Amino acid sequence: MALGVTVAGCAPADGGPRAARQIALDPTLPHVVEPASVTGLETVTRSATDKRHRLFTTYPVVPGAEALTERLARAVDDLADPYERDITSGRAELGGLVPELNVQWSLTAASGNVVGVRLVNWKSQGADVGETRRTYWYDGTTGKAVGSDALVNGERDLERLAELVRARIEAKADPKRVTAFPETFSSMAFNDDGELVVEFSDHSVAPDAPGRVAVALSAREFEPLLSDLGRRARAASLAPRPRLTLGADVPTATRDVRTRVPSARVNCSVAKCVALTFDDGPGPDTPRLLDALDRADARATFFVVGANAAAHPQVVRRMAAEGHEIGDHTRCHRDLTRLAPIQVHAEVQQTQDTVRRITGRAPVLLRPPYGASNGVVTDVARSLGLVQVLWNADTLDWRDQDPAAVADRAVGGARPGGVILMHDTYGTSVDAVPRIVARLKGEGYTLVTVSDLLAARHARPGDRFTGL
Repeated sequence: MALGVTVAGCAPADGGPRAARQIALDPTLPHVVEPASVTGLETVTRSATDKRHRLFTTYPVVPGAEALTERLARAVDDLADPYERDITSGRAELGGLVPELNVQWSLTAASGNVVGVRLVNWKSQGADVGETRRTYWYDGTTGKAVGSDALVNGERDLERLAELVRARIEAKADPKRVTAFPETFSSMAFNDDGELVVEFSDHSVAPDAPGRVAVALSAREFEPLLSDLGRRARAASLAPRPRLTLGADVPTATRDVRTRVPSARVNCSVAKCVALTFDDGPGPDTPRLLDALDRADARATFFVVGANAAAHPQVVRRMAAEGHEIGDHTRCHRDLTRLAPIQVHAEVQQTQDTVRRITGRAPVLLRPPYGASNGVVTDVARSLGLVQVLWNADTLDWRDQDPAAVADRAVGGARPGGVILMHDTYGTSVDAVPRIVARLKGEGYTLVTVSDLLAARHARPGDRFTGL
């Protein structure tokens, strides 16, 4: 048995050597499956920001596991909808800081007919600060998505599990709070060694202690308590070559990627240049956006979220092959100004590593989530050789379902040397792109990457560039 108490952090969304090292250092971290290994997996991303709030949520869509998608969507909506209602109604307590909600995911298992998805929710809204953690399981034999308590046989064995955890939980936590209710055991999975990881949301069993509280139980302790699903979930977590067999009909891509011959860099001190930039992807609509840009012979800059890039490596490779620029939008889209320096560095560096692994080249541009930067962020950007890129025109595409309105804001905000903010995670934005490109070209603009704009400006690492 092992027990861990760690600082708050985003859920890792890919596997590989780094995840393995984490598990070796902390056995209370669940096993992580690389999302790109699941054929046809997509991600759903929702983001919004203004002076009153900041929101970023994401969850996976696994082919053949429709009930799991519905359960995850409901879980995320149950977090995001009340948060946004509080903001809209004015009930949110600001406490001097803009409220933030961030929901991330990782795959804890994806093999045979079992899928496990761990959701980690970070919330900072007045006095309500901390992480909640939930792990949901999909059972392909029944077609149902269930909570983590379904890994255990029933009420009697759940009580036995509670006794085991109470006996081993460290002093800073309160054993009396470890009750035999499904809500208490809302996040259970298995680590790389097949031990059962039981983790708790912040303040649930340690009301006065910051950070994550979790225990890892040995197989000898918990195996008699597992349900049939629990045994299959453990086997799926330990599978050396995980492969889902849910019988989903996954369409295969048939489009050939056209590798562009690098063109001569546009001299934006002479030409009338503007840069279209897209945040938060890749997502399900990104390939359609790339099609539209290809037809228009236009280039753009994509500031990718590392977790989404890891889930869609083929799309990131296509971006690079078709001549677009890829920038760093951090791993988990947290407000970097609220994180410790080591956390800021990790958020940025992990996306650098992800993009380099996929394309062979790391980004040279950083867009801090929400455009929020400070001295720590600047120092980290400088240390990694990154220019910070903001924008001068915001299309507000996250709150509009009208492509024509999004196009009007993009074209209306365009200026020579300017940077236009959009998101490839919204279909409305993608729908607006053909008319945006046509109208901008009609006004004499050349659509370039951000690095094209920077070429004549002698920007140095750490500098903040807003366009114009």
